[in-house]
Amino acid sequence: MKLFKSADLIRKSKYISRDLSWLRFNYRVLDQAKDPGRSLFDKLRFLSITSSNLDEFFMIRVGSLYNYLDYGKERVDYSGMRELPFRRKLLDFAHRFVNDQSLTYLNELKPQFEKQGFSIKRMPELTEIELKKVEGYFKNTVFPLLTPMVYDSYHGFPLIMNQVLAFGVVTRGIPQSEPGGTPATTAAVPDVEKGQERLTFVQIPQNLTRFFEITRKDRVVFVPIEEIVRANLPKLFRNVDIVSADLLRITRNGDFTLEESEDIDTNFIKEIQAGLKTRKRGRVVRVEVEPDASPYLMGILRERWNIDNGNIFVIPGLLDLKGLNQILRYPSFRGKGAKQPAPILPLSLPEGAEENMFEYLKHHDVLLHHPYNSIEPVVRLLERAAEDPQVLGIKQTIYRLAEDSRVTAALLKAAENGKHVSVLFEVKARFDEERNIREGARLEKAGCFVIYGVGKYKTHTKMLMIIRKEGEKVTRYVHIGSGNYNEQTSRLYTDLSMLTTNDTYGHDVSEFFNVITGHSQPDDYEYLIT
Repeated sequence: MKLFKSADLIRKSKYISRDLSWLRFNYRVLDQAKDPGRSLFDKLRFLSITSSNLDEFFMIRVGSLYNYLDYGKERVDYSGMRELPFRRKLLDFAHRFVNDQSLTYLNELKPQFEKQGFSIKRMPELTEIELKKVEGYFKNTVFPLLTPMVYDSYHGFPLIMNQVLAFGVVTRGIPQSEPGGTPATTAAVPDVEKGQERLTFVQIPQNLTRFFEITRKDRVVFVPIEEIVRANLPKLFRNVDIVSADLLRITRNGDFTLEESEDIDTNFIKEIQAGLKTRKRGRVVRVEVEPDASPYLMGILRERWNIDNGNIFVIPGLLDLKGLNQILRYPSFRGKGAKQPAPILPLSLPEGAEENMFEYLKHHDVLLHHPYNSIEPVVRLLERAAEDPQVLGIKQTIYRLAEDSRVTAALLKAAENGKHVSVLFEVKARFDEERNIREGARLEKAGCFVIYGVGKYKTHTKMLMIIRKEGEKVTRYVHIGSGNYNEQTSRLYTDLSMLTTNDTYGHDVSEFFNVITGHSQPDDYEYLIT
């Protein structure tokens, strides 16, 4: 009856539920993993993406819902449902998706592994020589990193890290004999006499690779790290019975809300750093666990984390499908997926014009359509500006950067060369907060003027302005776009951007930077919409 009522509300609503729509989007990604026209390696990549998407969905979207549920706040979804009915609907939909995701892996993709020259195997399926290699790896690398964390009347409940594989191990003591063969007294082993079970958690360190790789003559064998740890758990639990050992993985609420203010004295950096710490201890919104997990373990988890069956996802296959990326990166399999087309020159930028970009832009605008056109003209222009003695200053907004960003390197070089550099780092960019704070601090140390956001707003706009002295006048070279200044993601995401020296754009962008770096409120912009 409740399902019919929910469906009726959704049908009558004038709006589309953001969260339900998001899950439908992930189904479209899963469809790519089922596409018979794609190679196995492309299918695995898309399956991995669905897993990554779902992790973020639970951390942010489901986490946001629990911010209302846990604090008794009212919330009406765009579907028209209140918070509790919507939670049931959302988690039910998520369960259906995870079931389809697991079946895709087990029934459609895994049977193709052998034909493609690799397999994922458990310890009993290895040869004696291979077992010795794995045992050596465990002894020398894995074992020293493992830390059993018991939970009992003497030890508090341990902190289980977000999205880390962990074992919940239930043990029971073995009665020991005293010298001469006499059974030990009850006082010596009280938990044994009572048959008491204890729960211990063993987290698998994140800095270990997901699989141990073994090369055979005709194929590669990938052994999951959890199977290596599982086989060696007796080495962590001496002289006790291991009743059960179940692999699990939790997702915590990662959605924190800043007490945002227009007050210029508000220290956003400290607020955000405090918020990031809460992610490590955020309430548990999802538990992924192997089938047939110990009722004793699950009972404790339900009570400690205030969860029910809606939050518990039983995974019959591989937990955390993002780990499949290690297979895709294996040297023998690189390039076996679909070839990414090389970017082409934009129609507005003839071959050779990039050699003297400053001169070309004085007479022509350049429209870029990413990823079909490369972001290279923008990055190279910035790099040249950093070295050009005629460039007086650079102003830029930054939302997400690439690893080892050439953009940051160019801005640092510009500051070292005595140019004025102003940068807005948006520290509220989800999951890039720490990186942006770190990169902003690097630029500040180099002498750049850095701001970390604008009051209660999140700055998504992407703008770059290079101020260059040319004879008796100054020319503003402006880049405006919808995509991040990220050399990696610009090869994947669809965005538009433009390079120009048009005075009207230059004036608007100058006004915008005056607003975000100073205290200015222009009446209007000619072309920009703010």
